[in-house]
Amino acid sequence: MPRFGDRRAVGQRCRAVVGVAINIVCAALLAVVPSHPDLLLGTAYICLKLRRPRRAYEAVGRMSAIGVGQIAQPDRTAKQMTKIAAAICGRGQRVEAKDVLRKAIALAPQFAAPRHALACLLEEDLRAAGANALPGQWMELEDLLRKSIAESPHIAAPRLALAANLQAKVRYLETQSVSERVNAPAHRVEAENLLREAIVAEPHLPAARLALAAFLLENLRYAEAETVAAAAVHCCPSSTELRLVLARIQFQLRRFEDAARTIEALLAITPEHAWAWFEYGKILRNSYHHLGLADRAFERAGDLSGNDSALLAGVAQQFLYDLDYAKAAKFYERLLNVVPSIWENFVICRHYATCLRETGRTEEAANIIVTAIESCRIAAKRAAGEGLELIKLEESLLLLEAGRLDESDQALRSIKHIAASAPCYDRPEYLPGTSERLQRLAEIVDSRDIFVLLQGPSFATFAERLYEFADFEFAVATLNSFPPVEQELRRIDRHADVLLFAQPGSVRSWHSELMKFLIRPSPNLVVANRYALSGFSEFGASENEFIACHDKRLLVVHSDGGPPLPSRPLHFENGSSLSLLIPLLVFARPRRIFLFGADGGVNPSFSKRPYFYYDDYDADAEPQAFLNRSDMISFRGLPRRLEEHNRRLRINAINADRVMGSALRSLEANLGGQVPPIFNVCPHSIHRVFPRIDIDTALTELARGRRPQRRRAA
Repeated sequence: MPRFGDRRAVGQRCRAVVGVAINIVCAALLAVVPSHPDLLLGTAYICLKLRRPRRAYEAVGRMSAIGVGQIAQPDRTAKQMTKIAAAICGRGQRVEAKDVLRKAIALAPQFAAPRHALACLLEEDLRAAGANALPGQWMELEDLLRKSIAESPHIAAPRLALAANLQAKVRYLETQSVSERVNAPAHRVEAENLLREAIVAEPHLPAARLALAAFLLENLRYAEAETVAAAAVHCCPSSTELRLVLARIQFQLRRFEDAARTIEALLAITPEHAWAWFEYGKILRNSYHHLGLADRAFERAGDLSGNDSALLAGVAQQFLYDLDYAKAAKFYERLLNVVPSIWENFVICRHYATCLRETGRTEEAANIIVTAIESCRIAAKRAAGEGLELIKLEESLLLLEAGRLDESDQALRSIKHIAASAPCYDRPEYLPGTSERLQRLAEIVDSRDIFVLLQGPSFATFAERLYEFADFEFAVATLNSFPPVEQELRRIDRHADVLLFAQPGSVRSWHSELMKFLIRPSPNLVVANRYALSGFSEFGASENEFIACHDKRLLVVHSDGGPPLPSRPLHFENGSSLSLLIPLLVFARPRRIFLFGADGGVNPSFSKRPYFYYDDYDADAEPQAFLNRSDMISFRGLPRRLEEHNRRLRINAINADRVMGSALRSLEANLGGQVPPIFNVCPHSIHRVFPRIDIDTALTELARGRRPQRRRAA
């Protein structure tokens, strides 16, 4: 009796013999079949049934020798070729399938099916190629879609497809050199026009309105995006995706109550919409209404996420930022179980290991870090340029998490040897001439000390003793709500030199004061990210118009994707405004930096107010005038709101310390930044990354090596 192993060997030999026989049959069939369209297509179908897609492709290929005039029904033949192409593609022969579709298009140019099928394949190729896409791929796809638009002028689908293609092309071009980026704005304009035409063509099609709203949202045109999305919801009230994008726009506009109502209406329609619960959590975490409900919304999103890895990662990241390591670990663990391939993502693994370490699971954390470091080093062998910089940065962070400080520093310092040239300031995220703008920043500071004046309650202590600082030479940097700070500085004839705006809410609150700041005769500089600049659209000026008007006074940075690296020197990690400002000031080359008002939460001496310029929440006085300004928050008679405010400030401060520490290490290691001594003049501050000192110690430190004061024009 034959053994099991013998049976398997016999089976394999039989299958091999059958395979050879099928190959012979297909080859013989191709050799004898006449060059007739129906016969060749029939042969192709037979070869496909026999699982020989290459032979099927060869059968279709022979049709090229047949003149188009000899084919009685070109549309019917093209339809059959389209089906054969789909079958060939299903067997893994994508190149051959595209060639069959091109032949079908040449045979019947007016027949839409092969053109649509080829466009879909080309779109997939472009998505897969990413930054490695070739110009020819873009051109062929555009040509197909433009022909579809010409033949179907009243249908939205081809316009939506071409607009999506042009948007993808813009993203690709913006990663290229200046000469290649020159056409990106024109493509962006055409994409918007196509989306608006699609809405006109099919006004009740939700996809067209959704695409336009998403386009405007991506381009930070929030006010226009809200108008489009609100009209879309009115036109298509049952579309949950339109309500979701409207809520996201309202969130970016910092209209949290409106956003909450939009999401609540969505959840009334679809109670188990996971992404809606996630957005609801973000809204509640930033709003001062419905206190304490954000965590439940995030947990609900995670429980409904299924296999959505992006949503699970987002939920885990929210809990990690909020320092709730146990919940973050739970969702990271669920993510890794649902999508095992995520174990190869060393960023996720580092975050998971941090959560495990913070919850006492140190051995598990250490094992994960070791594996992640190995994955990181393997990935580094295949990477180059900016990608390699990011991988080496991650290796440094992993080694730091493992406590291997010397190796971490070595990995971090190796990044500067990757780039062949100086730091790259010629990026679409920055303004033209950014290196000159940084030089202007250094000239304004002029090697002086910098006082970074924040609005925390402890600033009141500095203000009480302000005259003791009057004779020292220093530059002033502040951020967001700057007029109350400058009101105090006027007492000693000083003003802000550097001003940071990181979100549009502050632009709305202090717009008139900001515009006056920009036209002062004394040299000064406004630092902003694109998100903050979007706020000027509400005052009748687009971002480009505002930049053109105040170009000499502006420096634009990117508040995501940090810390700074040679390929992206003004990219900073997303965090608090302070975590952006301090690393940026290293470029100004100051002598020292002194922080005032950096409490990072409750101040025991001023426990009833959120900022120095606010009255106590229980003060028996008229409401302060600035509370009537847009985006200003009142705490009057609301101690629980103040408690929540201080809790958020504490979390932001702890995260800011991590962000600033990482950014300063990278600046020093890879961009030649000389990090000056930095003092936090707030003894009880939550911030721990810099030495905390009191006012008297600050005055003593300032007196050391004191230089004569040089008066500057106000």
